[in-house]
Amino acid sequence: MIRTLPAWLLATLIALTGAAGVLAVAGGTTVPLGGTDLPLAYVLPPLVGLALFQLVFGTLAGRWRGLRYWLIALPLSAVIWGGALVLMLDGRLTVDQALAAAVAGHLAAGLAALTAGSRR
Repeated sequence: MIRTLPAWLLATLIALTGAAGVLAVAGGTTVPLGGTDLPLAYVLPPLVGLALFQLVFGTLAGRWRGLRYWLIALPLSAVIWGGALVLMLDGRLTVDQALAAAVAGHLAAGLAALTAGSRR
């Protein structure tokens, strides 16, 4: 875990920054698709963030994630981003608090995955 921690931290920083930027753009410009209440803003930030994370972490650490990574990480990230977005739009959190909650959720999930992967 310690060997890959710097690569993980840099990849996480870049991924969360990219996802937050996409959330700001997509959340401000998208409307609900068709008859659903689910805007594109729920789907794009996790996808962009995970792709950036995979690219940076895989390049620096030499550990490329397979299909299992995407099957677990994408729904989990969507739940974290979506939960923060719903709480913000509901008025329970400010923008800064929602972003901090999303970052904390992703850091906790990422550290749990990193330590679980190092035990194998």
